[in-house]
Amino acid sequence: MLSRTAEHLFWMTRHTARADHLARLLDACYQRSLLPDSDEVAQHGTSGWLTALATVGLADQYRLSHHGIEPHEVISFLATDAANPSSILSSLRFARENARAVRSCLSAELWESLNATWLDLQRHVADGLHESDPYAFFEWIKQRLHLARGVQLAAPVQNETAGFLHLGLCVERADHMARMLEAHCELLQPPQGARRSFDFHGANALLHAVSAHDAYREVYRDAIAPARIAALLVQCAEWPGSLAASLEEIRRLAVRLRNGQSAQTERLALQLCEEVRQAPLDSVALQAWLVAMIGRINELARRVGRDLVRPAIPEPVAAAA
Repeated sequence: MLSRTAEHLFWMTRHTARADHLARLLDACYQRSLLPDSDEVAQHGTSGWLTALATVGLADQYRLSHHGIEPHEVISFLATDAANPSSILSSLRFARENARAVRSCLSAELWESLNATWLDLQRHVADGLHESDPYAFFEWIKQRLHLARGVQLAAPVQNETAGFLHLGLCVERADHMARMLEAHCELLQPPQGARRSFDFHGANALLHAVSAHDAYREVYRDAIAPARIAALLVQCAEWPGSLAASLEEIRRLAVRLRNGQSAQTERLALQLCEEVRQAPLDSVALQAWLVAMIGRINELARRVGRDLVRPAIPEPVAAAA
């Protein structure tokens, strides 16, 4: 496969996954903001929206153009701001541009799904759906991207095209999970006497934001507890969304798509899989470990791009990355 084609496929699914993750994160913040007033929710205040900005690394950029934290402004900035290259709108635009560049490699259904999503998204943004009914807007985004993902998985042949598409998804999923865990690390620490009680609503919002609520109930069938959340999101190999499962899938795909340049990438992926198995889930060292892991995942993503995908895409799309 041409490196240019592989790059388009890889970034197409990275951008669609990024849009999906951001929609889920914003939906969780919005749903929590609707809870009846309580001391716990009052303490949460604007910090939940700040956490959302910090999770995607855009807190400083937001402050440059906004005064104060207003929910509707955060939603607009992260969801529909065309000037923000990481917004949902921008991510889906970049995904469509990558898909259009390799239409001959994609099934007609996948291209039509992404193209229709982009066209309908512009209409929803023009109508102000994200302002009048954020819940409906986020649900629509999630459903459309679920549809695209289902079409992708239904491909009749699981060839190199499917491999690079799935590789982009797994890289983005691993990066997002590590950032989510680091931003919400305090929720994963056990309560310490009367000084700090367990933030049930925050933990529940975190599980919903990473689509892990049903998985948690299936695995543990018990009340939500910090240690179990950490175990599920970090190390549960049976749940495809966990950090461990995403890194293992990257390792497997690196082996499947290997070439003469990718030996170091395979070794790094294997090292990260081992490090996740030894993560300090019940320790105050968890946050420091996660910060280091984010850097390691970024390094893996760079190596994947350099050794497996070999970047070669037009400047406008490259800038989106």
